[in-house]
Amino acid sequence: MVKGYHQLSIEERGAVARLRSEGRSIRAVAASLHRSPSTIARELKRNTSQSQGYLAMYAEEQARARRSGGAKPERDEGLRGSGEVPLDRG
Repeated sequence: MVKGYHQLSIEERGAVARLRSEGRSIRAVAASLHRSPSTIARELKRNTSQSQGYLAMYAEEQARARRSGGAKPERDEGLRGSGEVPLDRG
């Protein structure tokens, strides 16, 4: 078993799409990619649309959108505040 976690590559996502379109089970897909069945199940749950099914490019776009874009204050202007230090009223 591989230690640690690495996100699926675009090639792996393409293989998931192809194997699932061939009717392979989640366990069969996982075995062919040397991944955990839970990894494949989560991937399919996160990135399968009801209208089009699982598409590798759509899944890749969604995964990139979910990746962190820096610390929360850098991403959310409301968390940055005014820059003023509050006075100690204790």
